[in-house]
Amino acid sequence: MKLNKKEVALNLRLFGYKRFGTMKKFAEALDMNPSTLYSGYLNGRSLPGPVLLVKLIDLGCNINWLLTSRETPFTTTNHEQTKNSVEGIALLRSSLPRTSVSSRGMIDSKKTQGSFAELHR
Repeated sequence: MKLNKKEVALNLRLFGYKRFGTMKKFAEALDMNPSTLYSGYLNGRSLPGPVLLVKLIDLGCNINWLLTSRETPFTTTNHEQTKNSVEGIALLRSSLPRTSVSSRGMIDSKKTQGSFAELHR
């Protein structure tokens, strides 16, 4: 399965707004400069690597949801909290301004890649 950088960027933005209210606070929680968060991850140019994924897990982000849009955004066992989070994310998603992905990012996402084994020989 190929990850959609644009969808991951949107999910990252949704998680940040829902959990922290602002992207500045979200960047601070990730120990990251806000401009790095914006230019690298929120615009769809880069996918989060292992270090960032671990930080997101520690902040309560469901990584399966972040990368695939499956399940729920937050790691929780409380069904009512999960239901409320999903409804809140749907409302938030509809109210967020749309940001475009650079043409370079679109070109990179369209390139064909070899298998994992071929890339790591």
